[in-house]
Amino acid sequence: MPARGVSELDVLGLSCCCWDLLAIVDRMPELDDKAPMREWTQQGGGQAATAMVAVARLGGKAGIIGRVGDDENGDHIHRAFVAERVDTSGLRQVPGETSQFAICIIHGPTGKRTIFWKPGTVGPPAAAEVSPEQVRAAKVLLVDAHAPEAGLQAAQYAHEAGLPIVLDLEKPSPTNEALIRLSTHPVLPLGFVRALTGVDDPIAAARRAQRLGPQTVVVTLGDRGCVAVEGARVVRLAAYDVPVVDTTGAGDVFHGAFAYGLVLGLGLEDNLRLASAVAALKCRALGGRAGLPSLAEAQELVRTGRFREAS
Repeated sequence: MPARGVSELDVLGLSCCCWDLLAIVDRMPELDDKAPMREWTQQGGGQAATAMVAVARLGGKAGIIGRVGDDENGDHIHRAFVAERVDTSGLRQVPGETSQFAICIIHGPTGKRTIFWKPGTVGPPAAAEVSPEQVRAAKVLLVDAHAPEAGLQAAQYAHEAGLPIVLDLEKPSPTNEALIRLSTHPVLPLGFVRALTGVDDPIAAARRAQRLGPQTVVVTLGDRGCVAVEGARVVRLAAYDVPVVDTTGAGDVFHGAFAYGLVLGLGLEDNLRLASAVAALKCRALGGRAGLPSLAEAQELVRTGRFREAS
């Protein structure tokens, strides 16, 4: 049972928390040039942070551990979580510090992005800011790579409690390798597992990563779908064929939906279908959060959607 004052959650995320300004342009300007914006928006960002919003949209109880400054962007970040009913008891607003901020420019004809970001002065949460009671009150832990010490501490608490641990990592490092050893369900981009293992083939790379300890390893392939290994089993899934406005945050929400699928008790293939559907539907709108679906919408795409042709 969680300690008094600690909320019971389906998924707890530990992440950097960012405020994003996003715009779509029809052409990228040259230096010392201008280009009109077709559309723009402001939204919260951050990998596990956006994943927690995805969990909440799907109907789950999500919470976030992170830090923001007491500046205007920190206020925006906090209010956005509250509006989405994400538990913010683990979100610390640090006086006198500034929050992370990013400007994301999306090239409309290709969907490719250029991102300018400022980390702010607030820094990541420290290991001492994570309590075992917080972690054990959740059914699943999701950790990204932006708070190494706190992430390792949270993963250790979850590992000791026998909780599923989902990872969202970007670059190999000793800390990230240690996280993989503690995790149960690392969900890793192809570039990461190739760099980690030195193996090009995604399934062979997943097998090599599996030797570090996790029973299940998922490798995401962008618009080519994903592959996964679970024990001796291999699962391949193409991406859903949907109109795409912006792919910002698609990987983040894949992780969130996959973590919530573990709460729902879904088997590997069904969980990959749910996560893929949520990521695909997110792409219908600008930004990582605006297009997030309900569980019913995601299930409808799983039931009726078409897959992209394999390449």
